[in-house]
Amino acid sequence: MEEGQELDKVLNIFIRVNSGGTQLSYSDLLLSIATAQWKERDARETITEFVDEINEYGDTFDFNKDLVLKTCLVLCDFPDIAFKVDNFNASNMRKIEEEWDNIANAIRTTVELLSGFGFNYKTLTANYVVIPVAYYLYKKGIPKNYVQSSSYRDDREQIKKFILVSLIKQIFGGQPDNVLRPIRDIIKNNLDQFPFKTIKSELKVSNKNYKFDEEELGELLYTKYGGKYAFSLLSLLYPNLDYRNTFHQDHIFPRSLISSKTKLRKKGIKEDKIQFYLDNYDYIGNIQLLEGVPNQEKSDMEFDKWLSKEFPKDLDKADYKKNTIYLMSH
Repeated sequence: MEEGQELDKVLNIFIRVNSGGTQLSYSDLLLSIATAQWKERDARETITEFVDEINEYGDTFDFNKDLVLKTCLVLCDFPDIAFKVDNFNASNMRKIEEEWDNIANAIRTTVELLSGFGFNYKTLTANYVVIPVAYYLYKKGIPKNYVQSSSYRDDREQIKKFILVSLIKQIFGGQPDNVLRPIRDIIKNNLDQFPFKTIKSELKVSNKNYKFDEEELGELLYTKYGGKYAFSLLSLLYPNLDYRNTFHQDHIFPRSLISSKTKLRKKGIKEDKIQFYLDNYDYIGNIQLLEGVPNQEKSDMEFDKWLSKEFPKDLDKADYKKNTIYLMSH
């Protein structure tokens, strides 16, 4: 242990003083150790190429070697999943090499799911959310056609909720190892279906939980157009959209028509309500998700005209108001 700790110190010192040439990260150096330990493959080449591959899915992602190395430690059920030399010993590296194909397939399937959920490098705000999903798929033997098969539809819905709430609640911020370990334990004992409900009820980590209190819900209403977590929140509010298509964030009441006192007065808005419009038009209550082409067609169209065009039937129009406009008053 002392030898491992000393080598960790040496690696950290090397990183700090390495100011010339290509900058190396701690994961680069750990990957060098893994490369020396693998027998049948070149770990550096294999993992670097794999990162490039998964980053090309959908509208592209921004994954890195850190994520893949951490996923290897978690999926192989090592008790300690920290980035340190002791965890990259010969025994652990041998197991990772033996399991690499399954590990890679679990990550690949998870990224394919994320792409199907509409995520990309901009909207996936915490890459470590990949790891519990990959662990679950790995433990289930990575079922064939998992991403498309109707028999896994409910399972995928639970995974999607887990991902969305994890991102909105910033579950993997700070020290993610403290969350990854207990979530791994819960998943390990609940493989019939992705256990989001169990994770929500049983995860007990300081300042990390999946439940929203009234104050948090109130804060979510002040999520701004284009904000970091806007897509995740809108995905929760619009669960039935086909996110394999490209969606844009759209102002329900066009920003260009309600963003000035003059325009609001012309529309007959009472003076005591004008400031409310100006203060709130850019928040989540006035934002919806629209596919790219319909969003471009809507553009600055008056809301009532667009509503009649999109929903000519009164029943459909009423459903839209119930599901969307409701947010404006809550």
